Amino acid sequence: MDVLGRVGELIAIELFWNVVVWLPTLAFSLLFIRVALGIRMSELLAEVEEHQTAAVGAVFFWTSFGFSMLTSKAIADPPAEVTSYTEAFFWLAVGLTLVGLFFLLGAAVVFGLLARRRRESMFVYIQRELRTEHNLSLSMIMGALFIVPVIVAYHMTV
Repeated sequence: MDVLGRVGELIAIELFWNVVVWLPTLAFSLLFIRVALGIRMSELLAEVEEHQTAAVGAVFFWTSFGFSMLTSKAIADPPAEVTSYTEAFFWLAVGLTLVGLFFLLGAAVVFGLLARRRRESMFVYIQRELRTEHNLSLSMIMGALFIVPVIVAYHMTV
């Protein structure tokens, strides 16, 4: 029972630090796009979806990448010393699971909102934008949604 309590505690810590890093990273990225590129938030959807401005996605991606690396490194505190390969793979699996959950949450929020504007399902929207319309901006944003929890999980669980 002590092991389950420790696992639950570490998962809660991982979720907490993901939110602590993810939300400011998102805010910083959006602020940077506003200041550096001069794009108002009300225009951001049109830039990404209609104009498919690759620079917007690239700026979002690199800003998120850099800010999340710095923030997560500053607060990282490894959960425990690894004593075996089994334990190392276990924590890797926990980290990857949490990364997947946060990526799906971010994708559901971002792409769900965009898909609703087109009256499409999220999956159909992503397929059309990325595969049919070659929307580089959307693919860079998707990359940023994935990179943030990967970096946090790297510092916290791996």
